Amino acid sequence: MNYTLKQLQDRVSSMIKEQGEDAECAAWIYTKEDIHMKDENGEVDYDIEVEDPALVARIFDDVGQIDYIYTVIQDCVDEVTEEQVMQYQQELV
Repeated sequence: MNYTLKQLQDRVSSMIKEQGEDAECAAWIYTKEDIHMKDENGEVDYDIEVEDPALVARIFDDVGQIDYIYTVIQDCVDEVTEEQVMQYQQELV
């Protein structure tokens, strides 16, 4: 999933209408400022930025197609949910 910041804003506004502005959430947002090249030593060169909007879109489109990312995040949410629900139930006793 990749969006422009405006598209993301619209999605978030829609979710706020549905769930309320105090609904908890988790988010990972990457922008062109997070795209870096490595130098000749293999170190990240934070001074090199990808500025071409079409290239940035291609990069994030490719990243958005990696299902593994979503699988790992959902697995983490599922695991932590089970742990926290069990802990919460024990606290109620």
